[in-house]
Amino acid sequence: MKKINQSTLALIALVAPLLVSASTAVAAGIPLSVIEPHEYALPVNYESFNAVAQYSFIQTDNMAFDTTGKRVAGPGTFTAVGFTKYVRFFTFKSLPDVGFAWEYLQPEISVQKAGVSASGFGDPLTGLAVWIKPSKNSTMGLQSFLSIPVGSDAVSDKTWGSLTTIIGDLQVGDVDIDGQTGYIHKSTRHLSGANDLDPGDTFHANLRVGYRAHQYLEPFFAADYQTTGSSTDQVTGSTVPNSASNELSCGGGLMVHFSDPLSLTMRYDYGLDGKNTTVTNAFYFKIVYIW
Repeated sequence: MKKINQSTLALIALVAPLLVSASTAVAAGIPLSVIEPHEYALPVNYESFNAVAQYSFIQTDNMAFDTTGKRVAGPGTFTAVGFTKYVRFFTFKSLPDVGFAWEYLQPEISVQKAGVSASGFGDPLTGLAVWIKPSKNSTMGLQSFLSIPVGSDAVSDKTWGSLTTIIGDLQVGDVDIDGQTGYIHKSTRHLSGANDLDPGDTFHANLRVGYRAHQYLEPFFAADYQTTGSSTDQVTGSTVPNSASNELSCGGGLMVHFSDPLSLTMRYDYGLDGKNTTVTNAFYFKIVYIW
């Protein structure tokens, strides 16, 4: 496999951590942008059960936001990312009104362009989620994940990551409002032949608003935002130029409810505003099965 330059590696590093319902995925740098409607419409007072989900997105990096927010030519890469997630839902007899879940997420990443080919398993994430239901039609909770830097060399983020997120869901008739806001902190990044870097912390927010127009069909609106602080060169103590970034993206999609245990979601997102990041131009897919 051909090694890639540091600028392309930095782009992959944005994608590698993400994810999802209690996870983290990232398109064009926005963490956990893979969530969809009803992501956190979670039950309490249940018998233990399992869920498996496959999240994926494809992203074309033809455009980027420069340091002033102007759209310029991007790196020209084509990125495909998958997230295979297993979730074990459980409760404790002493806390029947509190839900718990353990999750494991395995990213699969491919970045391609002329002269560049990098692919492999990304850094896995694992962690716990806990939630309550303030009312019959609402959910509030907290999830925390650890990103472990053991993925393939070509696509690993090379850092340990801590992802903590406040999650919530509200059902109002046929309308579902689902979202999260979170904080990501990463360890020092060690790079062969280069100075160690302290990555900037990231804050993100993800919102989904769906309308159950039919028994099987639910169109929805999506909005995602992230802001990341500057990285610091650990040797010189100086700030890495143009390493702070932010982006706002919006889009829409359709959730297909085949049955209670099976659903499929499709969505398109596009970056509206940002700085020092590629412009989101991505299609998302998600399929879930519960048993």
